[in-house]
Amino acid sequence: MTYSSRGKAMHIKTAIPADEISWYDRGRKHFYAKRGQLNMSCANCHQDNAGNYIRADILRPALSHVSHFPVYRAKWGSLGTMDRRYSGCNKQVRALPFKTQSDEYKALEYFHSYMSNDIKVNGPGSRK
Repeated sequence: MTYSSRGKAMHIKTAIPADEISWYDRGRKHFYAKRGQLNMSCANCHQDNAGNYIRADILRPALSHVSHFPVYRAKWGSLGTMDRRYSGCNKQVRALPFKTQSDEYKALEYFHSYMSNDIKVNGPGSRK
């Protein structure tokens, strides 16, 4: 799927505007909500500190993050989804991850994708 979409601009929307607003708002709230023992939000890393180093890695900006998924990560030894990455982020801030394909992750991915509208798909990607 990603190869067939490569180079095409992302255009995320729903058929029902009320659903679109509901999922967007839920995802936005999740993106900015503090969680875990480290009391961090997605925005703390991927908005406030994008481009800075965390250990030996550069923090990617949230904008366009979804455009290269699925991604192969050496750490995983396989392809992974945004859902899998969100779970890893929650663990890194010492928060309990949500279940795979939970409404929380679906809403976050919708918000994340929506804010990347008009950015070209360039996946699948590769990370260490």
